[in-house]
Amino acid sequence: MATSLVASIKDYRRNIQPDFLFIEPSEMVVTSEMRKVAAMGRRDVSYDSGPFITLMDGPAFPTLWQERQPLLLGHLEGADLVAVSKSDLMDAGEIEKINHTLNDHCRDIIQLSVHSGLGLEEVMKAIVTSD
Repeated sequence: MATSLVASIKDYRRNIQPDFLFIEPSEMVVTSEMRKVAAMGRRDVSYDSGPFITLMDGPAFPTLWQERQPLLLGHLEGADLVAVSKSDLMDAGEIEKINHTLNDHCRDIIQLSVHSGLGLEEVMKAIVTSD
């Protein structure tokens, strides 16, 4: 899988030359693996890697944390930003529980809602300042 992703990144960089390329990996790929793949691609093609942003599904978090905690920790470890998505569907108490649970495992946690725009400014700031 890493080889095909690297080939795709190189192809996009050489032929399309995008300003940004967002990669949404499978939930089974952890952040450290994505960092290695991003570094592999830079051997033949020049590009900068931006921040590694982990999306955490807010409403599903309690179940995911209970069933897949080791995998989620792999997503959190090394993430530059953690965004709790669908936060508009949760009450303040639920969000506080997630923040309390994740605080020891990641640096920056924000609330994200595409419906209200909550957190989008922080995501864009992370992308722009990572250059």
